[in-house]
Amino acid sequence: MKLVVVDHVHLKDRHIQQLHRMGELQVFGDPPSSEEELKKRMQGADIVIVGWSNITKDLLESLPNLKMIAIWATTCHYVDLQAAKQRGIVVTHVPGYGTEAVAEHAFVLLLAAIRKLLLADRDVREGKFDWRPLRGAELAGKTIGLIGTGAIGLRVGEIAKGFGMNILGYDIMPNAKRAQEIGMKYVDFQALLKESDVISLHVTLSSKSEHLIGKREFEMMKNGAILINTSQGKVLDEKELVNALVSGKLSCAGLDVFSQEPPAPDNPLFKLDNVVLTPHVGFHTTEAVERCSDICINNVAKFLEGHPQNTCASP
Repeated sequence: MKLVVVDHVHLKDRHIQQLHRMGELQVFGDPPSSEEELKKRMQGADIVIVGWSNITKDLLESLPNLKMIAIWATTCHYVDLQAAKQRGIVVTHVPGYGTEAVAEHAFVLLLAAIRKLLLADRDVREGKFDWRPLRGAELAGKTIGLIGTGAIGLRVGEIAKGFGMNILGYDIMPNAKRAQEIGMKYVDFQALLKESDVISLHVTLSSKSEHLIGKREFEMMKNGAILINTSQGKVLDEKELVNALVSGKLSCAGLDVFSQEPPAPDNPLFKLDNVVLTPHVGFHTTEAVERCSDICINNVAKFLEGHPQNTCASP
């Protein structure tokens, strides 16, 4: 059995040792520079562990030995699931490992944006010590709207409750029990957009959620609303987001994800002072990455035992 870790996945010595016991192991610690290089890395592999690379239909068709793809992430969109299903390849992911990390990061972005933290830090470093241009706002008493109320969205709601915020939620599969526990009210999509002071996105990427928030949705939002995205970059229409930030429709935003990663050097978001940007690091805490590796490797072990777990649902 040949196992290949095809790109930069966080592995401690104990993870490497565990994988060695499962078969012949090859580990690549950096991302492949092209699909052709990715293909070379995967040649002859029975099982691959992938953290960031996209595994396309064409790539799968060139890998006759491949039996399993273990994604080192919650999302499944790195793999063409339909093509994998047709070839009988099992695809697994790691649900739930980053709930605390991502939920906390959503509030890092929110607090940094609403209190103009980056501008304040810049001013102090440049020798400016004037508080007058840096007036922020308080979260207490404001309404946060959570689009997507899975584990992360609900955890954001719990944190928001601690700040004294009102909580609205929208989800196609509402969790009424948890909503009651944290004091969240479910409303329809349009009502959430119209009534929220802060909107935080927590949805998976699909054909239905791509550009879920565009020109029409921005127009529905309150003037001066705040948008936080720690889910997937393509859930937002980035061009319309820029327009909303420039026009003042949004007072500010916090983004951990982008429609193209890494973003192009000329991305217009880089020129705006009312947006806080981080490089898809919401998941990246010591605790979360170790938890992710533990579950990912256990997925491989369970597959080899004949009992696959955490499989990605095929379209």
